[in-house]
Amino acid sequence: MAPDTFGHHLRGLARASARRVLPDPALAWLRGRLSRPMVEVVAADGSTQARLEWEMMPDTDAVWGGAEGWSHASIAARQVAKWDAFLAAIAPPLPIGRSHEAAPDAELDVSAHNTAMSFAYVLGRVLAEAAPAAPSILDWGGGIGHYYRYARALFPDSRFDYVIKDFAELCEAGAARNQGARFVATDETALAGRHDLVFASSSLHYARDVFGLLDRLAAASFRYLFVTRTPFVEQSEDFVVVQRPHRYGYMTEYAGWFLNRGKFEKFLAGRGLALEREFMLAERPHVPNAPEQCRYLGLLFRRQSG
Repeated sequence: MAPDTFGHHLRGLARASARRVLPDPALAWLRGRLSRPMVEVVAADGSTQARLEWEMMPDTDAVWGGAEGWSHASIAARQVAKWDAFLAAIAPPLPIGRSHEAAPDAELDVSAHNTAMSFAYVLGRVLAEAAPAAPSILDWGGGIGHYYRYARALFPDSRFDYVIKDFAELCEAGAARNQGARFVATDETALAGRHDLVFASSSLHYARDVFGLLDRLAAASFRYLFVTRTPFVEQSEDFVVVQRPHRYGYMTEYAGWFLNRGKFEKFLAGRGLALEREFMLAERPHVPNAPEQCRYLGLLFRRQSG
């Protein structure tokens, strides 16, 4: 789950306004207040504790295994609860401007529109290059099928084979709502073949062995690999961050990587995939104790001949 982009822009406006009128000590106080959002975490004994929503943590077994993460039952339940509103929000001729993670009554958001249109560009490239055949698409971590519905809404007359890999509960909920897609819950099944497009949106960096998974996703792509809604840093080495997404209705927490972009691109270059296009995204969490703040990006890689 990425940060609330409306909140991000609101905080940016507040900071910009404050620079014009506040003395340095007051500005520092305001910056600290705006950049340290807290959530109430319920412990096993029923007690509550205020914790940072985003927090850098050590790369340890306890951090990675301390909660159910994306397999928590609340995630499938919340996605199902918002499904009908999501479908209504992307029906033509409406703009695709509300994330599937947003509240059903949320305002339209240009950031969500940009994310969907970036995906549309990539899918359009794949469809054009694979024609007249129907391309194969692997959506790694595709939830209950939101990007599949983007694809159907944006290219209603096109044919493609669409495979979604996720946890069993999400696959079960998604299969009941998307008869045209195939849902698989095991890595082995998802990666058994090769695909025109392997696509990971806000999913790759939640794997502890992130480069092991990236290696397998790269091997499964014979044309394009698209990694999007993924947090990158420029100067720091990879480090682990925990998010506690309770305000979205996901009553869990999950660890993930902030990835060094140069290392990431070099790794894929060594596997025959070169950066084809970068996509700008507006998502910007603030992690108070991190050595560097990330940028969420979309990076499209293409298989090189020879």
